[in-house]
Amino acid sequence: MSTWLYQLSTDIWEPERYRLDIWEGERWNWPVGGKSGAGQTPQAGDTVVFFYAPSRGTDPGFYGWAVVLEWFDKSSSPLYFRPTSPSDRLKMDPWWNEEAKALAEDIRGPMKQRTLWMIQEDLVPRLRQGIRAWLASKGA
Repeated sequence: MSTWLYQLSTDIWEPERYRLDIWEGERWNWPVGGKSGAGQTPQAGDTVVFFYAPSRGTDPGFYGWAVVLEWFDKSSSPLYFRPTSPSDRLKMDPWWNEEAKALAEDIRGPMKQRTLWMIQEDLVPRLRQGIRAWLASKGA
């Protein structure tokens, strides 16, 4: 199973709208623009984490994650997913500190203008630990 980073655009989907519309347990689908995955594609059962970059936004960070339900590898095909815990908590207090910044840089590499990146296996434990530590520091 793989883990993916989906970078949200504040021009299309503002954090306030994300907070209002996205709830754990609901089925969603979003379009995928540019993708980086070394030839891999999202598969049912993979996880995807949602991220707002600091550029052109006022509230950057990791906003939640979901289970991938399906994705058909076509240019117009949306990514189908279901948000899971702790997404409702993260959308209200996104993970954004120096470790989150560094991890986002490591995941995205030099190309920052994509929609979807496959997260390298060695970075997934940093992601999970970072989210857990962030929530613990906030008393969640």
